[in-house]
Amino acid sequence: MALSGLLLVGAALATAADGWSRYRNARFGYAVDVPPGFSDVAEADNSDGGISRSADGDATLSIWGAYLVDRDFPSDIAGRVGSDKDDGWSISYDRRRADSASWSGSKGSRIAYTRAVKGCDDSTAFFRLEYDRSNRKAYDPVVSRLVKSLRAC
Repeated sequence: MALSGLLLVGAALATAADGWSRYRNARFGYAVDVPPGFSDVAEADNSDGGISRSADGDATLSIWGAYLVDRDFPSDIAGRVGSDKDDGWSISYDRRRADSASWSGSKGSRIAYTRAVKGCDDSTAFFRLEYDRSNRKAYDPVVSRLVKSLRAC
Protein backbone atom coordinates (compact mmCIF):
# COMPACT_ATOMS: atom_id res chain seq x y z
CA MET A 1 0.00 0.00 0.00
CA ALA A 2 2.75 2.46 0.91
CA LEU A 3 4.71 1.56 -2.21
CA SER A 4 1.73 2.20 -4.49
CA GLY A 5 1.21 5.57 -2.78
CA LEU A 6 4.83 6.48 -3.43
CA LEU A 7 4.48 5.45 -7.06
CA LEU A 8 1.43 7.69 -7.48
CA VAL A 9 3.21 10.63 -5.87
CA GLY A 10 6.23 10.01 -8.10
CA ALA A 11 4.05 9.92 -11.21
CA ALA A 12 2.31 13.15 -10.19
CA LEU A 13 5.65 14.88 -9.64
CA ALA A 14 6.94 13.68 -13.02
CA THR A 15 3.78 15.00 -14.68
CA ALA A 16 4.13 18.40 -13.03
CA ALA A 17 7.85 18.58 -13.82
CA ASP A 18 7.30 18.38 -17.58
CA GLY A 19 4.51 20.97 -17.63
CA TRP A 20 1.62 18.55 -17.92
CA SER A 21 -1.14 18.60 -15.30
CA ARG A 22 -3.52 15.82 -14.27
CA TYR A 23 -7.30 16.09 -14.45
CA ARG A 24 -9.18 13.70 -12.16
CA ASN A 25 -12.91 13.16 -12.34
CA ALA A 26 -14.50 12.06 -9.06
CA ARG A 27 -17.92 11.23 -10.51
CA PHE A 28 -16.66 8.58 -12.96
CA GLY A 29 -13.29 7.78 -11.37
CA TYR A 30 -11.07 8.50 -14.36
CA ALA A 31 -8.00 10.66 -14.91
CA VAL A 32 -6.03 12.01 -17.87
CA ASP A 33 -3.05 14.29 -18.35
CA VAL A 34 -3.59 17.80 -19.72
CA PRO A 35 -0.88 19.22 -22.02
CA PRO A 36 1.27 22.21 -21.14
CA GLY A 37 -0.12 25.48 -22.50
CA PHE A 38 -3.73 24.30 -22.16
CA SER A 39 -6.21 25.97 -19.83
CA ASP A 40 -7.43 24.34 -16.65
CA VAL A 41 -10.32 22.00 -17.39
CA ALA A 42 -13.58 23.95 -17.17
CA GLU A 43 -15.79 21.30 -15.62
CA ALA A 44 -19.39 20.86 -16.75
CA ASP A 45 -22.24 21.53 -14.32
CA ASN A 46 -23.08 17.81 -14.19
CA SER A 47 -19.46 16.92 -13.26
CA ASP A 48 -19.03 14.40 -16.07
CA GLY A 49 -15.92 16.15 -17.42
CA GLY A 50 -14.98 19.38 -19.08
CA ILE A 51 -13.06 21.27 -21.74
CA SER A 52 -9.52 22.62 -21.95
CA ARG A 53 -8.19 24.83 -24.74
CA SER A 54 -4.72 25.54 -26.06
CA ALA A 55 -3.35 29.02 -25.38
CA ASP A 56 -3.57 29.93 -29.08
CA GLY A 57 -7.18 28.70 -29.31
CA ASP A 58 -6.35 26.19 -32.06
CA ALA A 59 -6.94 23.00 -30.09
CA THR A 60 -9.78 21.85 -27.87
CA LEU A 61 -9.46 18.93 -25.45
CA SER A 62 -12.83 17.55 -24.38
CA ILE A 63 -12.80 15.09 -21.47
CA TRP A 64 -15.89 13.27 -20.21
CA GLY A 65 -17.37 10.16 -18.70
CA ALA A 66 -20.63 8.42 -19.49
CA TYR A 67 -22.63 5.48 -18.20
CA LEU A 68 -23.43 2.58 -20.50
CA VAL A 69 -27.18 2.64 -19.96
CA ASP A 70 -28.88 1.07 -22.96
CA ARG A 71 -26.00 -0.77 -24.63
CA ASP A 72 -22.65 -2.43 -24.07
CA PHE A 73 -19.22 -0.89 -24.69
CA PRO A 74 -18.77 -2.14 -28.30
CA SER A 75 -22.25 -0.96 -29.29
CA ASP A 76 -21.71 2.42 -27.64
CA ILE A 77 -18.43 2.93 -29.51
CA ALA A 78 -19.99 1.86 -32.82
CA GLY A 79 -22.74 4.42 -32.26
CA ARG A 80 -20.27 7.21 -31.47
CA VAL A 81 -18.10 6.47 -34.52
CA GLY A 82 -21.27 6.36 -36.62
CA SER A 83 -22.34 9.74 -35.22
CA ASP A 84 -18.99 11.25 -36.16
CA LYS A 85 -19.41 9.93 -39.71
CA ASP A 86 -22.95 11.31 -39.83
CA ASP A 87 -21.54 14.68 -38.72
CA GLY A 88 -19.23 14.72 -41.74
CA TRP A 89 -16.01 13.38 -40.22
CA SER A 90 -13.98 11.16 -42.54
CA ILE A 91 -12.72 8.42 -40.19
CA SER A 92 -9.21 7.32 -41.17
CA TYR A 93 -8.25 5.32 -38.05
CA ASP A 94 -10.53 3.06 -36.03
CA ARG A 95 -9.18 0.54 -33.51
CA ARG A 96 -11.44 -1.24 -31.05
CA ARG A 97 -10.66 -3.68 -28.25
CA ALA A 98 -12.81 -5.20 -25.52
CA ASP A 99 -11.92 -2.43 -23.03
CA SER A 100 -10.74 0.49 -25.18
CA ALA A 101 -11.23 2.20 -28.51
CA SER A 102 -9.57 4.94 -30.53
CA TRP A 103 -10.66 6.63 -33.72
CA SER A 104 -9.60 9.69 -35.64
CA GLY A 105 -10.61 11.54 -38.71
CA SER A 106 -10.77 14.83 -40.49
CA LYS A 107 -13.42 17.32 -41.49
CA GLY A 108 -12.29 20.24 -43.61
CA SER A 109 -9.09 21.58 -42.05
CA ARG A 110 -9.74 19.95 -38.65
CA ILE A 111 -8.48 16.67 -37.20
CA ALA A 112 -10.11 14.93 -34.24
CA TYR A 113 -8.74 12.03 -32.20
CA THR A 114 -11.06 10.28 -29.74
CA ARG A 115 -10.07 7.71 -27.11
CA ALA A 116 -12.44 5.68 -24.92
CA VAL A 117 -11.56 3.42 -21.99
CA LYS A 118 -14.06 1.16 -20.28
CA GLY A 119 -14.41 2.09 -16.63
CA CYS A 120 -16.03 0.65 -13.53
CA ASP A 121 -19.75 0.39 -12.86
CA ASP A 122 -20.71 0.33 -16.55
CA SER A 123 -19.03 3.64 -17.30
CA THR A 124 -16.64 4.84 -19.98
CA ALA A 125 -14.01 7.60 -19.91
CA PHE A 126 -13.32 9.62 -23.07
CA PHE A 127 -11.12 12.34 -24.42
CA ARG A 128 -11.29 14.06 -27.79
CA LEU A 129 -8.58 16.35 -29.07
CA GLU A 130 -9.52 18.53 -32.03
CA TYR A 131 -6.99 20.73 -33.81
CA ASP A 132 -6.06 22.23 -37.18
CA ARG A 133 -4.52 19.87 -39.73
CA SER A 134 -1.57 22.26 -40.19
CA ASN A 135 -0.50 21.47 -36.61
CA ARG A 136 -0.63 17.69 -36.94
CA LYS A 137 3.09 17.10 -36.38
CA ALA A 138 3.01 19.15 -33.19
CA TYR A 139 -0.04 17.30 -31.85
CA ASP A 140 0.98 13.71 -32.72
CA PRO A 141 3.12 13.36 -29.54
CA VAL A 142 0.39 15.07 -27.50
CA VAL A 143 -2.13 12.47 -28.68
CA SER A 144 0.30 9.67 -27.78
CA ARG A 145 0.71 11.03 -24.25
CA LEU A 146 -3.03 11.50 -23.80
CA VAL A 147 -3.71 7.91 -24.90
CA LYS A 148 -1.17 6.54 -22.43
CA SER A 149 -2.45 8.70 -19.58
CA LEU A 150 -6.22 8.06 -19.78
CA ARG A 151 -7.10 5.71 -16.91
CA ALA A 152 -10.43 4.65 -15.49
CA CYS A 153 -11.22 2.97 -12.14
